[in-house]
Amino acid sequence: MMMRTRRNIFVTFVLIGLIACLGIGTLATVALITLRAVNTPSTPTVETLSQDTARVFPTQRPPSRLPTTETTTPTTVSLPPDIAAQMDEIEQQVTRIRGLQPRTPLRRELLTTSQLHQKVTDDFLKDYTPAEVEKDVTTLSLFGLLPRNFDLYSLLRDLYTEQIAGFYDDDTKTMYVIQDEAFRGPQRSTYAHEYTHALQDQTFDFKGGLKMTDEVCDQQSEYCAAVQSLIEGDASLTEQFWLLNAATPEDRKQIQEFYQNYQSPVFDTTPEFLQQDFLFPYRQGLDFVLDLYQKGRWDAINAAFKHPPLSTEQILHPEKYPNDAPLEVNVPDLSPVLTGYEPYDEGEIGEWYLYLILAYAEKQAWRLNEKIAAQAAAGWGGDAYQVWRNPQNEETLLLVNIRWDSENDAKEFYNAFRQYGIQRWGQPLSTTTTTSRWQESAAGQSILIRENSHTIWILGSDAKAVTDALEAFQTLIPQP
Repeated sequence: MMMRTRRNIFVTFVLIGLIACLGIGTLATVALITLRAVNTPSTPTVETLSQDTARVFPTQRPPSRLPTTETTTPTTVSLPPDIAAQMDEIEQQVTRIRGLQPRTPLRRELLTTSQLHQKVTDDFLKDYTPAEVEKDVTTLSLFGLLPRNFDLYSLLRDLYTEQIAGFYDDDTKTMYVIQDEAFRGPQRSTYAHEYTHALQDQTFDFKGGLKMTDEVCDQQSEYCAAVQSLIEGDASLTEQFWLLNAATPEDRKQIQEFYQNYQSPVFDTTPEFLQQDFLFPYRQGLDFVLDLYQKGRWDAINAAFKHPPLSTEQILHPEKYPNDAPLEVNVPDLSPVLTGYEPYDEGEIGEWYLYLILAYAEKQAWRLNEKIAAQAAAGWGGDAYQVWRNPQNEETLLLVNIRWDSENDAKEFYNAFRQYGIQRWGQPLSTTTTTSRWQESAAGQSILIRENSHTIWILGSDAKAVTDALEAFQTLIPQP
């Protein structure tokens, strides 16, 4: 879903370390404990894993020659010599594991937590204007994910400051390590993850090659979410190999202690759909990359960077990559019938956000079972949404057009969404096997229609605008 929040998540999360994402950090630790339990007491290697484990981490043989010191030693800024030496060693280890060669020197800097807070404000959020914040909150509230007056800016500022443990800046080509104490296991693991990003950028070029720019992501949010997942999934897998093959017993002990004692009050109070969305590139991205690795090891992952996934559907269903490309979907121009309204926001939702809308709505009472929500969102073929706003009275109108892979997929989503609608707005005024209509005092009119393999959803607080949009929409929408 193209909203400023999602773009900021990418701009930040493509830079931060794995420790910033609690779910994956824990996953890496649990995986490590499991692997040690089924192998010898000594540090396990990929080659010594049991047959069961090898299905997850197939045997791979990295290059036998490590890069020379001249190739990998970067210019350091305010780095103690012992930490710089550890970073040099980790870079060599990651280069050997991942098989990508560094091409240019990398600047490295340490930031205190207070310096990070300032950098979040000055860099990550500097262009996030109050108008853009308001637009995001309005759109998210229409989709039932946030309250209308939610303070999204403060949340993102505090959350990034709390969660970021280190990041690679692909604009300045600088590695930042957040470190108020010693450079211990958690920081070393983060550095392995982040250095993978530097290798990815130098090899595949985030902006020039992968087109991960604000301009592209404004128009193609599904593409950017998919590529972000490839980037983070690859770095997460590389980090797990580093934990298995290069981390010291002391590293592992310190990582376990860190997660046993770690507290994250901001993340823990973040709306649940945002928690899930923050984790998506790491959890689902790792699953996607593991599928590639099992099919063709690092060569298959490298090939994916040259022919990137195009949607969250492909990340969620690796079997749909690379052939099942999203269908082009548009919302008809309704300006002739929406008197007094102006275009306010537009974008695409994607399978992942359709799932979040159903399973992680703002209010617990609105939510569907996660399995039902996932089944309803599966079969997504493509979509487009628009938000219109009347500046005189601030009335809003949401228009959604979804195409499905089959009529049966459309029917399954319709039935699930109808139940979601009942839980959100109460019993519909009218309902059939193809059309449901609600009227609720706060939300106004909400209409859901299934036409063959299309789904139309219109939501607005102005009953006349909803009715006018419905009539024009049904006339103009392209039929399959």
